[in-house]
Amino acid sequence: MPGNKDTKLAARSALIMMRDHAKARLKAYATRHRMRETGWHFMIDSSIISGKDGDRVSESGLVLMRCTGPRYFCIRVTVDSDSPSTPEATSEMPILDVDAERVAHLIFSRDGWTQTKAIKKQSDKIVENAKPVGDEQDA
Repeated sequence: MPGNKDTKLAARSALIMMRDHAKARLKAYATRHRMRETGWHFMIDSSIISGKDGDRVSESGLVLMRCTGPRYFCIRVTVDSDSPSTPEATSEMPILDVDAERVAHLIFSRDGWTQTKAIKKQSDKIVENAKPVGDEQDA
């Protein structure tokens, strides 16, 4: 099963790359709308290993940004070892305006990332009723 470990490592690396690109996109959105980001949180909510000998890995997570106000925005990032993940893919994912009460239990780091693991049901609860920001300049 050495391939499984390599595949999982590659998928996690791709997820981190997607996280960083989503962060840059959220930061650009905040700057365009004269908001200042005040914290970041990354929630890994799904890690599925499947296929023959565990050779397929799929992972997803929420990239969350807190802004002054307080206002919260997020992007869901997903990678699958069967399909290439590119930074451009984050521009296709909607930026969601998240209700502050749904993220009140999370800790946001000003200087880097606070990271947690959760089950997808918990992160789906966070984005439930979240509205896409609809920023045409975002792409």
